[in-house]
Amino acid sequence: MAEINIGYLIPHLRLNLGDINPDAYRYVNEWLKIALLASVKTLGAWWNQKYLTNELDDTIYRNSLITFDETEPPIVIPKDERAIVLMASIIVQGGSLENNAWNLASWKDAEISYSNLESGRVRSANIQRLWEELKMILTPPSKRLAKPLKNSLPGYKGNLAERTTDL
Repeated sequence: MAEINIGYLIPHLRLNLGDINPDAYRYVNEWLKIALLASVKTLGAWWNQKYLTNELDDTIYRNSLITFDETEPPIVIPKDERAIVLMASIIVQGGSLENNAWNLASWKDAEISYSNLESGRVRSANIQRLWEELKMILTPPSKRLAKPLKNSLPGYKGNLAERTTDL
């Protein structure tokens, strides 16, 4: 079974996060790998566990129980890469927003006024925008209909399992 290191998506994730200055990265590669692996796990419910993770060496591989339209390589279907990056961006920015929630404040005195609440609103709006884009690409698992099961229903004409009754 072929595996691929999830680290190949880090440049895409950095671009999506706006973390593109190599001299002053905000996020460490290890944390971005963890976010990408968490993204694959989170999207597993949306994709019926299409991809599985191996956290020991930061790799992902195709679930052998799922039938894919495309053969390997690549391990990750190119159209799925964007969804993985979007979910990882939501995870990273959601954690960053939570971490900085205590730093959001507003105060003023007789001469000076200070507020950085707008930065929190911008981050929340950005997470909401990423979530909406993800929902355009994938249908959330709660919105799917159950798969139908066909079975014989007694009492209907023409049904082989119909019971005969004396009336």
